[in-house]
Amino acid sequence: MTAPLPQRLGSIDELSFAAVLSDLDGVVYRGEEAVPGAVDRFNRWQATGIPYCFVTNNAEKSAEVFAEKIRGLGIDCGAEQVVTSGDVALQYLQGQFSPGDGVYVIGSQSLKERVRNLGFRLVDMGAAAVLVALDRNFDYSMMTTALGNILGGARLIGTNPDLIRPLADGFEPGAGAIAHSIAVSSGVAPIFLGKPEPEIIQSAIKRMGIAAESSIMLGDKLDTDILASQRAGVRSVFMETGVPLDTRSTVRPDYILARLC
Repeated sequence: MTAPLPQRLGSIDELSFAAVLSDLDGVVYRGEEAVPGAVDRFNRWQATGIPYCFVTNNAEKSAEVFAEKIRGLGIDCGAEQVVTSGDVALQYLQGQFSPGDGVYVIGSQSLKERVRNLGFRLVDMGAAAVLVALDRNFDYSMMTTALGNILGGARLIGTNPDLIRPLADGFEPGAGAIAHSIAVSSGVAPIFLGKPEPEIIQSAIKRMGIAAESSIMLGDKLDTDILASQRAGVRSVFMETGVPLDTRSTVRPDYILARLC
């Protein structure tokens, strides 16, 4: 039997907290446009001294590029206030592989450059690892190359399991859709490093120097944002500004909120 839906908040002001963690796509912006109410709310938190950190499964860009976009919307933000799944994936590569090892990357040019800057070789075949992020140029040839590497013993690593991403006028397939297509063909399960794994949330909490139990997490995906916050011991607020709430899911947020302001 499906559990009842959690408490619906009339305003975020009904909660008491010392810090805010927040997803970006669907919560702060959709495409290039700010989500209504988001800029005003984060400006209020900045003015009252409540720290915030953005936690995103999007690995297309560096934290500084995301921070620049957030500032362009009118929200004060530095690179240290953004943690991406790409950051966590790169930390994993450093911990599991040696400089000089080959990595086949499906993802943005920015992500490829970051992998190279860590001392890894970008290769097509003979890779020790296949790193999969969102790549809008993904095609059958790239799937075939990834498959060949994995069947040759390469580890399949996904920056995040997101199957869908919100856009200004709809949705698009996420990095998880690409990773799962490769997993199905190879028979090898991906190692995912973004949400819902708790490490990305814990990294943000550590940066802010705030206890998990005194923080809240704003997100619009039950199986990534909300589940990650629960695993990290952070109260979760599902925002209805992004991906529609899946009432069939067994994951339940602590609260539901229509909009930030």
